[in-house]
Parts: sequence; structure tokens; C-alpha cells
Amino acid sequence: MPTEEHHYHGPVIHGGVRSSQLAWGNEKVVQNLSVSKQIAPGFEDVARVVADVVRRLGDLGLPGPDARDAAENADAVLAEVVKPEPDRGIVRRGLTALKGTLAQLAAGLLAGAHDGAVQTGKELVHALGQLPF
Repeated sequence: MPTEEHHYHGPVIHGGVRSSQLAWGNEKVVQNLSVSKQIAPGFEDVARVVADVVRRLGDLGLPGPDARDAAENADAVLAEVVKPEPDRGIVRRGLTALKGTLAQLAAGLLAGAHDGAVQTGKELVHALGQLPF
């Protein structure tokens, strides 16, 4: 019994694709996807401050593991505040972890941070500290 052989010379997508982006054979690609979600009442300031942290993380020059931890904690907080009834414990733990990473930066304890990152770290820690959690 003969077997069929398929040779694909490009991306192959099986099944439905929704809200996806694909770049193939490009040197440099910038893709943006915007998804808006309603923030739970009372969590607007949390979302604003954490979104600012996320926006500025790439400019800080944090070491890889610290940058990943900060991004994961920020993502967890942002995912929680769009739920109909956010778990305040998850939000508080995520904010505390973010402050911990950024406090190390603000204190000058993280090697490899970019110029001005210590001051930015101080500003972000202050903003996180003003949140009522």
C-alpha cells in the first residue's frame, strides 16, 4: 500500500485561526495586536500603574530572569484585574513581587541595568507603593 508524502515549503496551518499574526521570511517584523478588556471597578489605578511598569520594563535593562519574573507578575496582575471579581490576594501578591524586583533595581543591586534605570526603578516602586493593596 503506497504512503502519501507531503512536502510543505511554508507555514501550514490546520484548523481555525483567530486573532493571530504570522510573519514569514522577513528580516525584521513589528506586529501589534490590541485587545481591550473592561477593568473591574476599583482596579483602574492598579491597571494603569502596572501597564506603565510593563511599558517601561524593556528600557530598564533588567537581567533576564528578573525581567521575566517582573513581566510574569505584571501579566498575572493585569489578567486578574479584568475579571468580574478580581482576587485581591492575587493582585496583592503580584504587586508585592513587582515591587521586590524593582526595589532591587532602585537600590542599585541589579548589575547590567541601563543608565537612568535606578531612578526609573525608584519612580515605579513609588507608584506601586501608592496603590491601596
